[in-house]
Amino acid sequence: MPVSRRSSRSRSHSRSRPLLPPKPSPPAQSQSPIDIIYVYWPLLFMLLTIISVILLPLKEEKGIILQPSDDDSVGAFLRSPVLSLCIALCGGGLWWMNGKDVIGNTERMAMIWHLTNATWWSFGCDSLSGLFHLTPRMRKLYLILDSKHGVNFSDQARRAAWNPERATLDSVYWAETTVHVPLSWLAFYMYGTRHPSRYLVEAFLGGVQFVGCFGYYGPEVLAYLHGFETSWPANRVIWWLGVGCVPLVWCALPIALTVRAVLKGGGGGRGKRKKL
Repeated sequence: MPVSRRSSRSRSHSRSRPLLPPKPSPPAQSQSPIDIIYVYWPLLFMLLTIISVILLPLKEEKGIILQPSDDDSVGAFLRSPVLSLCIALCGGGLWWMNGKDVIGNTERMAMIWHLTNATWWSFGCDSLSGLFHLTPRMRKLYLILDSKHGVNFSDQARRAAWNPERATLDSVYWAETTVHVPLSWLAFYMYGTRHPSRYLVEAFLGGVQFVGCFGYYGPEVLAYLHGFETSWPANRVIWWLGVGCVPLVWCALPIALTVRAVLKGGGGGRGKRKKL
């Protein structure tokens, strides 16, 4: 079938037409140092905890005998499978988060906050170290942090018969293990997928964290107010790191995130991209 000259010219012209280069993507907005600290402070706080475990001395407190042991040396802590597991889980979460469409610094900060709770604070610290005493060296610091940890442990934190004086602490630890950690993972995942109900789950989780602080620190506060001796450490540095600043963070931030959830009406809105 004959082909007209006009059609052949148009075809040859279209074939010889040079391809336009793709439009360059807009440059990523650079973040100021303040923005970086605001977003990643939970990771910095996690790093501070690890450094504290390495540097803080293990000394006898409230009758808890802490003799030097290779099982609780700095090297044993750094080689611990528990520490490696927590860091691997946190690193995997950050890698997964990097490919997600998370809008706004507050959204990213909240996401990292839930990730560090799921992998370190409630899991690696309170559950694996405070409850099960699996983490070398850190388990000794828990004995110092609250002497009630040691009532069912003797000779380098080896398990003995359970003592009811640990009931309050262990109740909070079990709540963290069975409720707080799974909900933190869920909130982290819902942030990454921009699930519309992520703020509702976050508000419930904030209530769990807030009440957990009352259950964990409240008994010692009441004992002090009624003139009884507390089981907290005499070392001011350990007291501040484990007793002083922790309830402030785990009360103030859940309250702030819960208020934010209320202002948003409990729903995230997948299509909304308003920066906060």
